[in-house]
Amino acid sequence: MTEGPATSSTRLRLRARLGDPGPLGWFPLAVLIGLAGVQSFDANAFGILAPEIQKTFSLSSGAIDSIATLTSAIPIIFSVQMGFYGDRHNRLAISAVCGVIWGLTAILTGLAPVVWVLIAARILGGVGQLTTETVYPSLLADFYPAGILGLIFTRYRWISQAVGILGAPLAGVLAVATGWRTTFVILALPTFVFVLALRRLHEPPRGESLGYSLGEEEIHSVRQGFRGVSKIRTLRRTWLAAFLFGAGTIPLQTVLNTFFNDVYHVGSAGRGWISFLFGAGGVAGMVLGGRFTHRAVLAGSTAALATISALMIVECGIGIAVMVAVPSLAGSIVASVLLALGAFGFLPSYTALVAFVAPPRLRAQAYGWSLLCYALGAIIITTGVVGPILNAYGQRTGLAVLAALTTLGGLIGLTTARFVETDVANAAAGG
Repeated sequence: MTEGPATSSTRLRLRARLGDPGPLGWFPLAVLIGLAGVQSFDANAFGILAPEIQKTFSLSSGAIDSIATLTSAIPIIFSVQMGFYGDRHNRLAISAVCGVIWGLTAILTGLAPVVWVLIAARILGGVGQLTTETVYPSLLADFYPAGILGLIFTRYRWISQAVGILGAPLAGVLAVATGWRTTFVILALPTFVFVLALRRLHEPPRGESLGYSLGEEEIHSVRQGFRGVSKIRTLRRTWLAAFLFGAGTIPLQTVLNTFFNDVYHVGSAGRGWISFLFGAGGVAGMVLGGRFTHRAVLAGSTAALATISALMIVECGIGIAVMVAVPSLAGSIVASVLLALGAFGFLPSYTALVAFVAPPRLRAQAYGWSLLCYALGAIIITTGVVGPILNAYGQRTGLAVLAALTTLGGLIGLTTARFVETDVANAAAGG
């Protein structure tokens, strides 16, 4: 008996709901999850140990927050170039080189004798980590078929986040036992194991898994890539939103730790567990946002991805406002966990959205340009607006301003949904 289109479609939907990853299996996803997870150990450790680092180098609260923001955001300026390389060269080779760079600079963070070496190590390591937001999503979109991308991106986000949050309590415990410097060295070592695992993977064909055309125009420069990406109306509006909410999410781990240190005088071990709870809230947010994302993809409603992402950001902004408004430590901890739902929950829908609206030849660059706008907002707003307010008026006032800007970014993001379907059709045709 010949299998009809309806039967075939039903089976594909059932496989997607059951979590069948297709012929490649889970191994490509597992390797990229492992790399992304252990690379985030370093970011979590820096957030937990920021007060100890601040004391070692005799920095003010505003200065350590600015260093955390700048060293997180400045590398993202290079995300466009990383995306350009990712669209033109072997993405697995790029991932391996950048993984090694990140691991070595994480070790250098712990060995830094003076603050400028610390800053340089953080920036260079951040460049190495850019692959997690540009090259890895591009690879996953080509490793797996369209019907399961919502599930794939959800698992990539929440499992790597779950692995990463282990760095928070580990950093707190290791710092008590060995000091903050040795902690960074120890947490960097697992990265090299996953870099070796990349050698078992093969570069996937671009666009084939989604049935997208590569298009006839070849991209020869970053400027040419920008012209192509900037034609995507969904992304242009997302860039404006990202500029505003980047300040509320990029440095959030460090901002929260200095908040609990300065306002409630919580020690490093206590902050480690608070950050663990914050990270757990982030994992829950990714699972929740990912569930919505998976349902939207299965239903063929790519426009809903923009709405899901924006609402998560609004929830984060409101959560920051609640955290600084409540007068008790317990209340602030609960609020920090709740705001994490949105701070991380937007990522599955955002990652899937870009994969669908960007042509295969521009996909990594699309992620890169979005990251750039995200970073510029963090640099300009956090260091130019929120940082001075923190120093002049205290943590609660500064973070209230941050909450308002983050919420505004989410509201702007809600307006992107009406462009999505047209952009998806253009991307499928090769852009």
